Amino acid sequence: MLNKLKKHIRKTILGVDISNYFFSQGGEDAILQNIFRKQMDLGYKGFYVDVGAFHPYRDSNTYLFYRNGWRGINIDATPNSMLTFNKIRPRDINIESGVGENEITMDYYTIAHSPTMNSFSKEGLMHNGMLNEVTKIIPVKVFTLKNILEKHESKFSEIDFITIDVEGLDYEVLTSNDWLKFKPKVIAIELNITSIDDLSNHRSAVLLKNLGYTIVAKNVILKNVATIFFARNDFSY
Repeated sequence: MLNKLKKHIRKTILGVDISNYFFSQGGEDAILQNIFRKQMDLGYKGFYVDVGAFHPYRDSNTYLFYRNGWRGINIDATPNSMLTFNKIRPRDINIESGVGENEITMDYYTIAHSPTMNSFSKEGLMHNGMLNEVTKIIPVKVFTLKNILEKHESKFSEIDFITIDVEGLDYEVLTSNDWLKFKPKVIAIELNITSIDDLSNHRSAVLLKNLGYTIVAKNVILKNVATIFFARNDFSY
């Protein structure tokens, strides 16, 4: 009740609802909120999938939506990561695993002082100058995105957006999906690019373009890392 009163007072004084608390690393949730503004203004409660979810709210692209009544699937490979998710986000489906093209066990490189950089990709860590920072290598099970979504498809009628942050293995995640069956309205994906021009030859961007998506936004994480937002061509936002 108190939170609703505070929200009403802010909106009355300022003329707009600024009860937005953004949680993502580079404003991804703010961009996604604007993309879904029309639906959210009507009280719509959607469904998301967060691949490489990391933490229930810190640097989270989906916690803002959870706070607004949405629910979804959170997936992260970091051992014991889902203990916190289960406590803080009990409405969500929380899965501790990797996501990739083949259902196998892979080496997972963890960095104690910078866990957002944990990765299955040794090459990606080398590219970002982080390989020497690895503190532990752990075998972790990997499942296809198709397998995970099929297992839980009774919990949703459609997927509003997928966010993917997997430190360079974005293409493997994308190709592990069944795009005829699961085709979200929006995809937010962290890519290793410097300029928007780099996307013309980026295999993940080319794949999504061929699947019927258009680039609608870009943010900046680092000089050579950005999150790119793709909207399905038939989605009105």
